[in-house]
Amino acid sequence: MKWTVRLSRDAAKQLERASADQQELLLKRLDELAEDPFRGDVKPLKGPKWQGRYRKRAGRWRIIFTASRPQRLVEVSAILLRSEKTYR
Repeated sequence: MKWTVRLSRDAAKQLERASADQQELLLKRLDELAEDPFRGDVKPLKGPKWQGRYRKRAGRWRIIFTASRPQRLVEVSAILLRSEKTYR
């Protein structure tokens, strides 16, 4: 049974700004989240700002999301290009 994936307004804008080949990779990773959000390179984030969120790697990009098991809902809050400032 698939999970529902919702993108925040900011995440949708960040996805639009990516190049076409990067968008293709990111959309593939978002489809993987719909199958099983905890499969692949997914780790819980630490720190007070990120508590309860996970990150999934997509090349140089990071998909930041929360997952609600009872509702089978994945809410993507950000799609960020990895840099030294990504998690700050």
